[in-house]
Amino acid sequence: MREAAAPLLLRLEKSTQSITWGILFMVSGTMIVPVMDAIAKILGDTLSPLQVTWGRFVFQALIMGIAIIVLYGPATLKPKRPVIHGVRGLLLAIATTFFFFSLVYLPLADAIAIFFVQPMLLTLLSAIFLGETIGWHRRLAVIAGFIGALLIIKPGSDSFTLAATLPIGAAFFFSGYLVVTRSVANIDNPMTMQFASGVGATIALSIGLIPGTLANSSAWGAQLPATIEWVYLACIGLIAAVGHLLVVIAVNRAPTSVLAPFGYVEIIAATLLGWMIFSEWPDALSWLGIAIIVFSGLYVFVREQRATKHTS
Repeated sequence: MREAAAPLLLRLEKSTQSITWGILFMVSGTMIVPVMDAIAKILGDTLSPLQVTWGRFVFQALIMGIAIIVLYGPATLKPKRPVIHGVRGLLLAIATTFFFFSLVYLPLADAIAIFFVQPMLLTLLSAIFLGETIGWHRRLAVIAGFIGALLIIKPGSDSFTLAATLPIGAAFFFSGYLVVTRSVANIDNPMTMQFASGVGATIALSIGLIPGTLANSSAWGAQLPATIEWVYLACIGLIAAVGHLLVVIAVNRAPTSVLAPFGYVEIIAATLLGWMIFSEWPDALSWLGIAIIVFSGLYVFVREQRATKHTS
């Protein structure tokens, strides 16, 4: 009897380890991404947000391409489903453009907090398009995290201007990007996926920059960056490549509905960066929201571990 149960126990143990690693990868990725956003906010003073977004994907594709060639060889550059990866790149390009534009008008912490309607949208899209089962424990945790985000952005305050809709748009397109990523996560090497999305986004953004550049638009066009601006753009590309690679690995190891609450960790990192770089410090209500967000993510983690052990 024990011998017959051994394969099942082994699969359950591997499943637990996979979910745990998925959560750790997700947290790691979301902790470093706000650094990219802070640099983008600084660059927004001299370059158009669209050009900053373009630079982010150019360097991401370049960095990932070099890494793939060195580690796996040129053949790995080609994805098995280029059209789907092109869609991923387009969705991510739109999401990033929306968000970088919001940084021109909103504090870093506010922009990221508003963006965190994204896990709610992701949970909904995962259930609709991926058929993932979402238990009431996960639903309550995601809702609690969303309430925490609302405490930070304070509905009715100055955060709810027209610019506040930009992170919401970014959240919608980024949720779509994650859903499409999940659908092809086991088909290609994660590095190939990031390279392909970077190339797709670069092509779309290069086309998008043409009208604004011809019209000398400061918001939609491009100009020759200074040396330090090139360095900043390269840093954005590197952080994006590493951060989103970690997210891709995470969704390859655990269901997106499990990972969703852990994306809230990004608000904590953004709050600290906002304080250190832009002298933005949350008030008491914001700290309450952050606490709710953190505990909602921890609750899902503990609940998932207990449920798996109980089943085994």
